[in-house]
Amino acid sequence: MIPKFVSIACAALLLTACGSDPERPTPSAEVPPPAPTQTAATQTPGGSVFDWTSSGSSSDERKGVAVNAYLWRASLDTLSFMPMDQTDPFGGTVKTGWYTPAATPSERLRVAVYILDSRLRADALRVSVFKQAKKPTGDWVDATVDPETVTKLENLILNKARSLKIQAGE
Repeated sequence: MIPKFVSIACAALLLTACGSDPERPTPSAEVPPPAPTQTAATQTPGGSVFDWTSSGSSSDERKGVAVNAYLWRASLDTLSFMPMDQTDPFGGTVKTGWYTPAATPSERLRVAVYILDSRLRADALRVSVFKQAKKPTGDWVDATVDPETVTKLENLILNKARSLKIQAGE
């Protein structure tokens, strides 16, 4: 009988210890408004569900993506034929996996896109292309990439971003 009494007493002490703390203010009954959300019907073309700011003081204000939404969408659209390895909309990076074109099965490509600014500008975009060639032994070795390939890919992304912006009416 004593062990049961001791366990009940300990439980009662623990529960009373969980009571109010004079150092900590009690929570107010006021509930902050929920963060704004966008549904597919309310999104603007080229927009993102991350493009919002919440109301409140500057300490708890949330900002959307710090990269240009048109460049982001255009990068994903342009590279959609390649397997995606890593995408980070907050950091503005798109990294693909290795892609082997059907026309050249002894070569494979990998692309990394870095969006550096929130403005739609040519210098807000950096593209890196990596190429490997297959040796007769079956090993892959790094190969040189024609600089024109990088320029053409950057231009494709920039042109797609401009057309997305025009379609959005901005």
